[in-house]
Amino acid sequence: MKILVTAGGTKEYIDGVRYIGNCSSGQTGAELVDHLASLGHEVTWLGAKTAVRPNKNVTQLIYETFDELSSAMQKSLANSHFDVVFQAAAVSDFKVSSVRLDGIHFTAGRGVKLPTADEVQLQLTKQPKLVSSVKSWSNNSAVKVVAFKLTNSSDDAVKKAAIAKLLKQSAVDFVAHNDLNEISDSTHGFCLYSHLEDSVSCDNVQAMADTVLGFIGGAA
Repeated sequence: MKILVTAGGTKEYIDGVRYIGNCSSGQTGAELVDHLASLGHEVTWLGAKTAVRPNKNVTQLIYETFDELSSAMQKSLANSHFDVVFQAAAVSDFKVSSVRLDGIHFTAGRGVKLPTADEVQLQLTKQPKLVSSVKSWSNNSAVKVVAFKLTNSSDDAVKKAAIAKLLKQSAVDFVAHNDLNEISDSTHGFCLYSHLEDSVSCDNVQAMADTVLGFIGGAA
């Protein structure tokens, strides 16, 4: 099978040296790629510039910002017949649209160098959900899409609401969920959902991938 894995976190630049980012290392994506490649699948890794790289010899594409990730996904999905997409990248929900320094408005962006100021206000604009566009961008109408959802709550209702929101999207076939409170150096499991009432507990990302491939008949 041909499989696309996105990994790592996006950066949204305030100016040329400052940005909004997240703590994603890309380790999960790298492990996922190595496992899938070891099973004999043809894997493309689309990872953040600073993300942990896979060890296997696979096609590697690099992004840094939301726009770069979006562009690379569109191009890859249009030019290659992927059977599965694992959207493991931690994509920023917002971009920095403008900055106010001591009450003065400045345009935000990587090509800008902002002066120092005593008070900084950032104007953030919501970005679209990339995972929602995967099927419309793909030249394979039957592509299967696995969305990843990391929550940070001890409330089961909050977790289920976040999972349900993703599953309601017609572009998403599976949701791989875990919670920040349940992850440690020795434990990094997932619950894989195809429906809100139908989940499979997986000890690690490799088991999660095997479960997905088993569901769609793509196990090596």
